[in-house]
Amino acid sequence: MARTELNVIQFTKYNQAIYPHDYYIEVESGTAGKLTVVEKNAGSNQINYNDDALIGIDGLPLFSEYEAGHYVLKVEGFLKEPDATTKQFEFKMEKPDDKYVLVVENTATVPTYHVETASDDDDAIKVVASDADEDNDEIDYDDVIKADGTRMYDSNPLTDTYVKEVSGDKQITILKGNSIQGILDQTYDLRHGGTYYIRLESGRFKNTYGEDKGKVVLETTDTLVKAAVLCFK
Repeated sequence: MARTELNVIQFTKYNQAIYPHDYYIEVESGTAGKLTVVEKNAGSNQINYNDDALIGIDGLPLFSEYEAGHYVLKVEGFLKEPDATTKQFEFKMEKPDDKYVLVVENTATVPTYHVETASDDDDAIKVVASDADEDNDEIDYDDVIKADGTRMYDSNPLTDTYVKEVSGDKQITILKGNSIQGILDQTYDLRHGGTYYIRLESGRFKNTYGEDKGKVVLETTDTLVKAAVLCFK
C-alpha cells in the first residue's frame, strides 16, 4: 500500500537546529512543476511575490519587490504530505526505548475554503461574475478562497465552474499496532493553522509482525496535513 515515509529526526545533546518548513528555489521557465511569480491574485501554478510562504532555505523572503520573469520550485522540508491516494504515512520505530513525538501541521489556515467540483455534486456552488444568488447556490468569483485564505480566481472563469466548501479543520489517526497492546486507533482533531506535538506509545501503535513489522502507520483526512517524527533518547 502506498504511503509517505516520514522523516524521523534523532535528537541528541549536540543536535543541530532543523528548519521544518518547505522553501523555494529559483528555476528556469521550462522546469516541470514550476510556479510563476506574479504581483498579486495568484492563480493556478502561480504564487504572489510577497506570499509569506515564498522563502528560501535561510527562511528569508526570496523577493523584496515584484519583477516579472521569475519562476520558483517548492522544496519539501522537514514536514511531509501524506500519499495523495491513501492519505497515509508510515515510519520505522527503530529504538523502542527512545521517546517518539509526532509533529503534525494543518496547513489550512482558514475555517472554510473552496475546492472545484462537478456540477452534479450535491454541494456544488456555481461561480459567477457578480451579484451571486446564494439561494440558488451561487458565489462571486472573488469570494472563492483557497485553503491558505487567498483568492482562487483573479477573474471570472470563462466556462461554467463549480466549487464546494470544505472545512479547514482536519484529523489524523494513529492506527493501532498488532501487538497485544494495540487495542484502539487514536484520532486527533487538528484545528486550521495548528501545529501539534503528539507523544507516541510504541506498545500501542508499533506493528510487531507481518508486512508492516516495526512500523507505525498514520492516516489523515486531507493532504493538507503534514507530519514528521522526532526521536529523543
